Amino acid sequence: MNWKNRLINLISSACLLIACLTHPSKAIDADKDTQLLPLEYAKGFQIEENESEKILKIYTLNDDKKQAEVFHLIDTKNQCTPKDANVIPVPCKRIICLSSTQLTYFFALDDIDDIVAINSSRHLFHKEMNRRIEEHLVKQVGKEGHFNTELIASLNPDVIFVSPFKTGGFDALKSLGFPLVPMAAYEEETPLGRAEWVKMIAAFIGKQTEADSLFNAVAERYNSLKQLAANVENRPTVFSGKMRSGTWYVPGGDSFYAHYFRDAGATYIFKDKKKAAHPLDFETVYATAANCDYWRILLPEPLAYNKQSMKSEDPRYADFKAFNNNCVFVCNIREVPYYEQNAMKPDVVLSDYIHFLHPELLPNYHPYFYKQLK
Repeated sequence: MNWKNRLINLISSACLLIACLTHPSKAIDADKDTQLLPLEYAKGFQIEENESEKILKIYTLNDDKKQAEVFHLIDTKNQCTPKDANVIPVPCKRIICLSSTQLTYFFALDDIDDIVAINSSRHLFHKEMNRRIEEHLVKQVGKEGHFNTELIASLNPDVIFVSPFKTGGFDALKSLGFPLVPMAAYEEETPLGRAEWVKMIAAFIGKQTEADSLFNAVAERYNSLKQLAANVENRPTVFSGKMRSGTWYVPGGDSFYAHYFRDAGATYIFKDKKKAAHPLDFETVYATAANCDYWRILLPEPLAYNKQSMKSEDPRYADFKAFNNNCVFVCNIREVPYYEQNAMKPDVVLSDYIHFLHPELLPNYHPYFYKQLK
């Protein structure tokens, strides 16, 4: 190559670098055809794709207004990536997850080698992840309000997945300059909506084909079970939760859990239009649910927790019909990996519910997450 050609190449490279550093939007906003990733159930994100990038939009509710955060996922093989918190080189090789519920998608995709840190290993069941923590291949960076920012900075992450529902400490993380991507799956109203977020995670690690195949199989099983329970003649009534610090947080009548109960062939006793859990006093819950057929509870209690333990917490629990008829089914997160698996196993959760609510439909099934309170 003669000196003139070398000079031309040098000038071209310099111009491209300047464009990336000073005009990041011009470096990535090419006039190219984009294709929208088809989503069947998830409402909280969308992905547009062209030959040079994926444009990820994540929607969160802020003061009852839906707002979008936009991230540009750029394949580093194709072009340079400007220094910008909303421009993320992919595939990511150094990932931090600040909630155990985010890990379920990585576990399902069999991709944990790219995770360099998590918030905490408390109640973590995954053997390989625990081994990596013990060998200091995965660090623990603390919880909201108590993040070890020095450790996070030293890890130089490509992306940090945060929960938009938790507060405290994220301003300190923003000052570090790393991309903070909100994981808003728990704002989805349906179980399959939450599961479909595996496609969002896949965009960061280059596993779109695996995510599509995995989700399609989960959705097929879930919808098959839903159809199985759709034609039942008797739809038993069910309610959820128990007192915590003097308050009973009740899932709304149009909530995520209400969708689960309906899909399992039950009637959720609270008929309001609320989508989130809301606080009620004991008397209000009792007036509505005292004669319910079934009682579902998610709890973190000692392994020997039973009906007597529950009654010792509040003797009034024994006044519920479901309690007296041994129709209380519980998921104890100290016994089973509920939080690190349930988002990608809605078909298993639904099977558990059907097992208790309509045992005749799944006669040979053994529940995975839930068990009858003895």
